[in-house]
Amino acid sequence: MVAVQGLYENGRIELSEDAPMKKANVIVIFPEEQATEGLIIGKSAKELFEEFTGCISREIDEKAERIGALDEKYANFD
Repeated sequence: MVAVQGLYENGRIELSEDAPMKKANVIVIFPEEQATEGLIIGKSAKELFEEFTGCISREIDEKAERIGALDEKYANFD
């Protein structure tokens, strides 16, 4: 199975890339519309990633984080 994204408008489907074959049976799934409340409209995920990359300035001690997570997970294990 191959997934290709597209746009449905007025009974027509326009694919965002070339289909992998000339003719095939297809299944069309219409995703539910998501609420836009609280979302930043107009910025792509890449733009947001670039904007916020590096905004955390603390050093992360991976070993200490892992040990802390294990201690928390197994604290009440008897």
